[in-house]
Amino acid sequence: MKNIILLALAAITLNSCSDSNKKTSFELSGTLSNSKGESIYLEKLSQKGEAILDSSTIDDKGNFKLDKSSPSVGFYRLRINNSNFAMLVLDSGQKISVTGDARDLGNTFKADGSPDTKLFLEYNKLAQGQKVRTDSLGNIFRTAMVTLKLDSIRADSLSKKLQIPYEQMVSVYSEIVAKKVKENTNSFASIMAIQQLDPNKYIEVYKLLDKGLSNKYPNNEDIKSFHGMVQQAQMMAIKAEGLKIGNEAPELILPTPNNKDFALSSLRGKVVLIDFWASWCAPCRKELPNVKQMYNKYKNKGFEILGVSLDKDRDAWLDAISKEGLTWPQVSDLKFWQSEACQIYAVQTIPYTVLIDKDGRIIATDLRGADLVKKLEEVFK
Repeated sequence: MKNIILLALAAITLNSCSDSNKKTSFELSGTLSNSKGESIYLEKLSQKGEAILDSSTIDDKGNFKLDKSSPSVGFYRLRINNSNFAMLVLDSGQKISVTGDARDLGNTFKADGSPDTKLFLEYNKLAQGQKVRTDSLGNIFRTAMVTLKLDSIRADSLSKKLQIPYEQMVSVYSEIVAKKVKENTNSFASIMAIQQLDPNKYIEVYKLLDKGLSNKYPNNEDIKSFHGMVQQAQMMAIKAEGLKIGNEAPELILPTPNNKDFALSSLRGKVVLIDFWASWCAPCRKELPNVKQMYNKYKNKGFEILGVSLDKDRDAWLDAISKEGLTWPQVSDLKFWQSEACQIYAVQTIPYTVLIDKDGRIIATDLRGADLVKKLEEVFK
């Protein structure tokens, strides 16, 4: 279980309290085979790292007991060392019994008395199965590249063909996870699983989990943090709904490298590609030669690009513009992911593009590579 997905830790900070000199109603005990008298530790997990709450020594019969902490609901780690551990979802007052092999705790442990840990393991099993399936597509692509010696054009064609089954796999998996989350909307472990779901498509599932956890843990700071995240996701989903094909593209007014405001609307009358990028984004820099090629091909036919950078370092931004030889308009408020442009256009990943017509209406989104080439050929044919 060493490939456990803990996406929840990116969104919340876990809180718990302990007093090493005082017994609590919480107890975590167990029996581990193949032990050699190792020390075993209970740690809480947070964005800042791990913090030891309690520790014990496994006796000569493989038994141990941890009862000097009172963990609030959250994600925890029971470890022998940094590469040999079990992930647990604990709450105060629980009495939990753990069994397993001390040589491979993560892949062999079982925990009785913690319903959320049991659910966590079910979610993790689903995630591992999904990883095996998607990795198989990657293996097919790599094998074909080597054995068939594909050039860039044929490699791109194969990649597109494999994208179809990949998206089908993601869709099926997402539906399975969404169903399970809806069946467990008062379980803390569901926070981990739900963050594998696109909030633009599954915002109602996010709201159901938020309601269930808020009702169960009304004063828990972690749940309050999750509630704030869901509210933000809901706002982004609403904005994404307004960015459908055919809708008018929202106005953008941001500073240029010369600190002069530049408005998207000033390009009305041209076909415009809004290109969200950043100097620190390797995939963005990799895509730029293709964007430059399209710009040079169509700029005299009424095509323009507006580069919107999510940089926060002005010098890095200007240096990238110079090194990449970008000659189209560039703007940035240098606020990283807090950029006003991100909020307006519900940008969650980059590179990301929005193509708008001469009347300022959205034609397509998220075009890159061959898709961008094909779409511009359609527009300017």
